Amino acid sequence: MGSLWPQAPRRWAVGIIGVITAILALASMAGARVLVGPGSTPPVVARCDVRTLGTLGGLFGNAMAVNRHGVAVGIADDAHGVAQPVIWRETTAERLTTGLARSIPRAVNAPGQVVGTGVQAGASSPSGWVWSQGRTTPLSVRDHRIARPEAINDRGVVVGALSPDEGPSEEAEEPGEDENDWAAMWPSPSSKPVVLSPLQGDQGANAFAVDANGRIGGTSQGVTTRPVIWDRPDHPRALPTLGGGYGILRALGENGVAVGDAVRADGGYHAVLWDAAGRITDLGLPAGARSAKAEAILPNGVITGTAELPRADGWHTQAVQWTAPGAVQALPSTTETGAAANAAQALPVAGYRADGAGGRHPTLWRCGR
Repeated sequence: MGSLWPQAPRRWAVGIIGVITAILALASMAGARVLVGPGSTPPVVARCDVRTLGTLGGLFGNAMAVNRHGVAVGIADDAHGVAQPVIWRETTAERLTTGLARSIPRAVNAPGQVVGTGVQAGASSPSGWVWSQGRTTPLSVRDHRIARPEAINDRGVVVGALSPDEGPSEEAEEPGEDENDWAAMWPSPSSKPVVLSPLQGDQGANAFAVDANGRIGGTSQGVTTRPVIWDRPDHPRALPTLGGGYGILRALGENGVAVGDAVRADGGYHAVLWDAAGRITDLGLPAGARSAKAEAILPNGVITGTAELPRADGWHTQAVQWTAPGAVQALPSTTETGAAANAAQALPVAGYRADGAGGRHPTLWRCGR
């Protein structure tokens, strides 16, 4: 199987800024044929340059995020099978020395600043940190809470959540599901946190994205979970959903657009796009899929995310990209489809490919439209 991965990666690397992406490709299309529902056809496979990233001497890893220069961060096994925080320049893994145990990078900006979580010596709960040029700065907290950073923009503004300190846990909440979290923003790595207000009547919130202008996106939690944008800390603005009462904003793009996912009135879970005016567009599902979510939007308008697709042994999660609403392609696990003609100019997507036994292998894709 693979190493025992920390629970924290369940809090998916979302809230991606600019061109920083983190996509989880959980299925190897080379190892198992993708099945489809009655009357449907297999999803089109994108033409991509696919590169496997190195580890620290072990077998497995997971690329959590990548910046526009192709510098990726994540976790990789060392020779003893222990997962370590790493940074990849090209395909070579270098260990990130954070001074904390069980460190997990969450995001990396263009200047190379990395945010993540880890456990300090003598502590049982995780804490947030920012790493830059070999130095780790712990994120400040308040009211006995813990910092959970999710994104950092190129100016060093960090966003995430201040969560109740509940000690070590075997299960981690999916981001945006805990109404006791407080959405937070750190103007710089050394700044005190600024709490972002939830929508009126709601109890909690989470921040997952921050753009170059300081606009923040995430969720507000109460009776339901609603996608929101903060133009300033005390001014959350609700975005529409697809009629099912639930939505989550995962990433912000250029020109005021945002992406995420929302539940339809029929219960279907679909990837969505919000334009600068706040209007919502259903991006659609790949053929045979039962759900999808959008995790990042690139400057060229391509949206990346994941979809649940059927396979002989059950449902599996597949990395995908939307080149337009309704036009969705699967990201390949090999280069059998041929590299994209413009792969050298394409922006990278980071994640992992899974082998037949479930082991994860850190991967970068550069895909054409």
